[in-house]
Amino acid sequence: MFNWNIPNLGAGIFLLIIWEAFWKGVALWKSAKRSDLVWFVAIFLINFFGLIPLFYLWKTKQLKEVFQDFQDFYKSKFKQ
Repeated sequence: MFNWNIPNLGAGIFLLIIWEAFWKGVALWKSAKRSDLVWFVAIFLINFFGLIPLFYLWKTKQLKEVFQDFQDFYKSKFKQ
């Protein structure tokens, strides 16, 4: 009935969902460990493509720690 010619964005939307879930999970984990209730609630309720969680991690100076943790994890998993 309707022909709106919408392009297939399935893969792109899937990648955005993965991106959002990853950063949201990391920031929620870190904010819970630091007992940052306001940040926890804000991150939990506001979805904006991972920008709020990334801002939290950057603002609380935990972003470098997260990157280092992932580097160490991948080095240990894929070390030959």
